[in-house]
Amino acid sequence: MLQRLARYLLKETSSLYLLGVAALCLLLSIDFLTVWARFLIEQNASPVTVGRLMLFKLPWFLHLSLPVAVVFAVLLSTGRLAKDSELKAAYALGTTPLTMLVPLLVFGIGISLLTLINNGFVEPRAEEAYDSLVDSFFYARPPNEVQMNVSYQIEEAGVYFAARVRANEENRELAQLSGILVIAEDGATFSATHGEWNSETRTWTLEDTEVTRPGEDPANEGSVILPFDLEADASETLVRSETLTLNALRTRLRTVMLAGGETRNLLFQFHRRIADALSAAIFVLIAGTLGLRVRGRASGFAWTIVLLVSFWGVWTLAGNLFDTRVLGPITAAWFTPGLVGIIGVTLAIGRLR
Repeated sequence: MLQRLARYLLKETSSLYLLGVAALCLLLSIDFLTVWARFLIEQNASPVTVGRLMLFKLPWFLHLSLPVAVVFAVLLSTGRLAKDSELKAAYALGTTPLTMLVPLLVFGIGISLLTLINNGFVEPRAEEAYDSLVDSFFYARPPNEVQMNVSYQIEEAGVYFAARVRANEENRELAQLSGILVIAEDGATFSATHGEWNSETRTWTLEDTEVTRPGEDPANEGSVILPFDLEADASETLVRSETLTLNALRTRLRTVMLAGGETRNLLFQFHRRIADALSAAIFVLIAGTLGLRVRGRASGFAWTIVLLVSFWGVWTLAGNLFDTRVLGPITAAWFTPGLVGIIGVTLAIGRLR
């Protein structure tokens, strides 16, 4: 009987889940409708091309739709069961709310795994394809990747800073540097307006370099070659982190960390993809705890609105706190699932006895 009840509950939930995913994707796509319409009107894009843009953006919509839709599905399905007194009948037969929560949690774990695949591997490749297609409307060739205010601390070499790093058009081993400042281990300071990074020889070449050594006056030494031992191609380090898979993001994070570079944004990107994926199981915990005690469909719908707005608000707040440096990257990434998890466990202990 418990197996039949679990299958029945999952059948009710899964059908509403698909509806919830579709509805949330539609809501998230509203901001892009004007952009896609402009491609049709101003860029003479064909409907097929616009359709490709929509398809490439779908994994980005699914990033949040997949975990958040479980709230919609669980609360509305349990609300329907409560309205038709099916929950009362199950409880009268000796089934406990905790027993009914277990298949919902299994469903949430499955959605978390699916979301992790989307966030970590499908979405980055789709974002890369989307960017390439958009760039094709404006450029004969895709624009070179650029990073601003890049700094590294190379072991036994010193601190390297460039106001702008721009990938080379022809050679991925090279990148142009602007606004360069290098502080060597011996205290010497090298500054130049421009230069070149060669990842094959692992060097920075500074042009028209002004050098200041301890106890000496500044002197112009022309072209200076400095060692820059970073295990990555110049162009690889400039690719947007949003277009990197989890494996590639982890590799870049390790490389930049070993080089003493800025890892704050990379850490946030890496952990937030995982945290957002695992949120599905945590959202099921709190939605199931509330849903298995609702008294009807209206209560389920009301809780759905409250939780969806609350989750979105907390998720947005965590991102803003990271941007303003109030929270660190790992804390900000796990803020939403952590807070929801604490509330969910507390509610489960108090309500599902």
